Amino acid sequence: MRNLERLTVETGRVIQQRYQLQRLIRQGQTCAVYQGFDQVLQRAVAVKIASPEYIQAYRAAMRATAQFTHPNIVGVYDLIVEPDALYIVQEYVEGDDFGTLLQSQLTPYYVVDFGVQICQALMYAGTPARKICHGDLTPSAIIRDKRGSVRVNNFALPPEIQYFAAWSVVGGDPAAPLSDMQLPVGQASGGRHADDTRAVGLLLYQLLAGRAPDARVVESPADGRLRFMRNTPPEVCEIIARTLIHQHPQYISTPAVLHAELKVLAEALEPPPVPLAIPAIPAYQTTEDIMQVGSPQFAPMRSGNLVSQPLVREGVRIGSDVDYAPRTAGMYDPGQQMMEQPQPGMQTMADVGMYPQGGVSYAGAQYAPVPRRMSPILIILFGLILFALFFGIGYFLSTIIHI
Repeated sequence: MRNLERLTVETGRVIQQRYQLQRLIRQGQTCAVYQGFDQVLQRAVAVKIASPEYIQAYRAAMRATAQFTHPNIVGVYDLIVEPDALYIVQEYVEGDDFGTLLQSQLTPYYVVDFGVQICQALMYAGTPARKICHGDLTPSAIIRDKRGSVRVNNFALPPEIQYFAAWSVVGGDPAAPLSDMQLPVGQASGGRHADDTRAVGLLLYQLLAGRAPDARVVESPADGRLRFMRNTPPEVCEIIARTLIHQHPQYISTPAVLHAELKVLAEALEPPPVPLAIPAIPAYQTTEDIMQVGSPQFAPMRSGNLVSQPLVREGVRIGSDVDYAPRTAGMYDPGQQMMEQPQPGMQTMADVGMYPQGGVSYAGAQYAPVPRRMSPILIILFGLILFALFFGIGYFLSTIIHI
């Protein structure tokens, strides 16, 4: 508790005559996160304050990831070391944390795309030139910005052992929830790549797990069963199970393999674009006809409450409750699927539209040519020409009569 109190500093304080602390964003076990302002470059930043006992670990992590430049990774700007604390200045990302995403009830497509983006960040960090594993891919390391991009933070930091130990009941090894603990934090290895891949699966499962509508946290199931919300496609349930259950015959152990399979699944689940028909005014139609309710050319516009369409593919029925459970402790039965009724108060995928709103259409609209009106200038010129013609004819006739 003393360490946490020491991490909390007064707002308004300026670090190194440059970074002003504006408000406390989050208080964690190892650091406090503030929204700050860079007075030199005039931009918002995030400032992490680490307690003295974690200074060495944070310094090593920042040195290993300082050169990271990727759209799915939070950037590091500066590192300031003082006798009593370490200040890490990072890119400030405004968006939704993981708890907010849980409450938003993402559709299966967006959950799969969520996993695709996280895998892209892990693949970038794990290239031969970098050789970095995340190691602590928990909900606190994830944020989705205002543009919908998933941003990953906290690379190469000491892992939160309690989190991974609690979730090891789902197809993991409770005796060793994480691999290669003897290696330096963040150093890549086959076991750590598998741990990161499994961590992605845990995040995806939590976004699709049956829970109360206002839940911001999903607890690990005591019996080890995976309970998905209704209308979660079986393919999504299966791929998540393959990342979590070590005994699965098609176990996925690398971010690259998971990325490839999620990418294919995202393309299959991607909702089609909503067509937008632009009506045209039929020829010789009066204003009263255009505004008349029930006109065949302008049927009432339908907006809101769009009816979601079930996703059906050949030989596959989408939209059933799927319950994955090991046959015995630590074992997986790929053939066991049970129908489970939603619990009272549980939000289900039936309550969430499969396709995002935002498109409108007009029924019965047809294109018809609209006659152009003659320009007033042309009318005047045409009148002058007629006047000159008739004047000439009259003058000619009057001359003949006088003769």
